[in-house]
Amino acid sequence: MKIVFWGLVINFLWWLGLINGLYMGPNETVPNFLIYLTGASWIVALLGTLIMLAGKRKAGFVLVIIGSLCFIPLGLVTIYGARRANRHTDEASLDKRRALAEK
Repeated sequence: MKIVFWGLVINFLWWLGLINGLYMGPNETVPNFLIYLTGASWIVALLGTLIMLAGKRKAGFVLVIIGSLCFIPLGLVTIYGARRANRHTDEASLDKRRALAEK
């Protein structure tokens, strides 16, 4: 989950840079819809992370991916972290099923 948090921080910092116009030339403004779109995407990714922490890994995993798609290529960090956290849950579930099958 550390990678997911770092990905969220990176995406948030990029979004703050967008709001402050760091990626625009002189006398250019950032379109408002872009600021709102990236802000909403970040909130969706954050919500997915919170859902993953609450124990619903699949639903949270999907929301993190949907929220991080707007931030590609930086969003790949968050997607990788969510995928990795989801895989650990799948492996634990598989181990539980194997233990039940042996009984």
